[in-house]
Amino acid sequence: MRYVRNGDVRLAYRVYGDGETTLVWVPTIFSSIDRSDDPSFPWGIAVERLSREVRVVVWDGRGTGLSDPVTRAPTMEDRVRDLVSVLDVTGAKQSTLFGVFSGGMTSIALAATNPDRVRSLVLYATAARFTQEPPEFPWGFTQAQIDARAEDIDDRWGEGTMADLVLDDAAANVPGVREQWGRIESSLASPAMAAMLWRSFMREDVRDLTGQVTVPTLVMARPGDRMVPYEASAALAEGIPNARFVTLPAGAHAAFDLIDVLTSQVLDFCERPSALTDERVLATVFFTDIVGSTEQLGAAGDHHWSRQLDVHDEIVDRLLSKYGGRRVNHTGDGVFALFDVPSKAARCALELVPTLAGRGLRIRTGIHVGECERRGDEWSGLAVHTGARVCAMAGAAEILCTRTLRDLAGGSGLAFEGVGPQQLKGLPETVDVYRVTAG
Repeated sequence: MRYVRNGDVRLAYRVYGDGETTLVWVPTIFSSIDRSDDPSFPWGIAVERLSREVRVVVWDGRGTGLSDPVTRAPTMEDRVRDLVSVLDVTGAKQSTLFGVFSGGMTSIALAATNPDRVRSLVLYATAARFTQEPPEFPWGFTQAQIDARAEDIDDRWGEGTMADLVLDDAAANVPGVREQWGRIESSLASPAMAAMLWRSFMREDVRDLTGQVTVPTLVMARPGDRMVPYEASAALAEGIPNARFVTLPAGAHAAFDLIDVLTSQVLDFCERPSALTDERVLATVFFTDIVGSTEQLGAAGDHHWSRQLDVHDEIVDRLLSKYGGRRVNHTGDGVFALFDVPSKAARCALELVPTLAGRGLRIRTGIHVGECERRGDEWSGLAVHTGARVCAMAGAAEILCTRTLRDLAGGSGLAFEGVGPQQLKGLPETVDVYRVTAG
């Protein structure tokens, strides 16, 4: 562990690996590079895996971890200068910046103002701002939520104050998780420092800089992130010219369950940032989900449930092929598929639901039509997110779709029953939803 000085503040940093490409992990609001040496901590595992392929630089932001404490909240200019100091001392003339949460903002600011210092950007769970400013920016925290969280940090820091935002349901439902995260909090900053940094970072806004980013940029986000709404990350990607946006499996902000996925995405982009091109196509998005899968697993046991999932996959793939659909990937206990013809997607669902029900598997289905972004074998975009949300609101054996599909399937003989306008989680506007029947 070493220090670099920027003015009167000393910043702690470490360097791992000796690859030709340098990846600089830009610290988030709170950080501790001691965690990068902990083989049991997920981010420590990530650093170890990344350093096998590239040279990894990690450092603590001022006021956090092993860096000097501060008496005032750092400005964006402070944070950019700190980043430049780390780049200079480590000899990183042109590097890939990996920014998570508020570290993404710092990365964007440097790329916009000093593009010659940046080879590419990899951003995860970040946005151009983290607080709401309706109607232009309807996502993120309200001022009341920011103030309440700051008071909680001041009073109960070290007790797992941020665990619900970082780890989602596990913090409340799994014994010991909140306490374990509390011990991590204590290593990140003092209570007063943490509360000050929280308030300061929540005021940041880099929307005026996103359009100036010219380096290759990868933005990753996951639905269900309680710290940074998926839609805010999608809006960020939309605002950065030619940015690639990747939707990760839904889950908690910390993404400790996605270390393999994240490191693979980061390494691929480090090596081939300019080789990746976007393609936007109009497609019918098709989602299914097994209803009550947890209860069925508990009742049937692992072996029987595994056989049921095999049956599920066999039937789904057969009917997708019959109706011209193609499976993109599994989504937990369901599938995400694409169709070229909207009415065929609906007819596939109408046969799939009773076929699986006859085998003891009840599913819900959601269908939407819209522009999707394709990059290699990956698909993302608001249309994909909308289809997933429509599926989530469906009941057992229910097939729901949006007005777009109903309008395009006119004259197909299908019947549509209006459910009414729905405010789907994370979407800025209501969506007209319909129940699909055979007619």
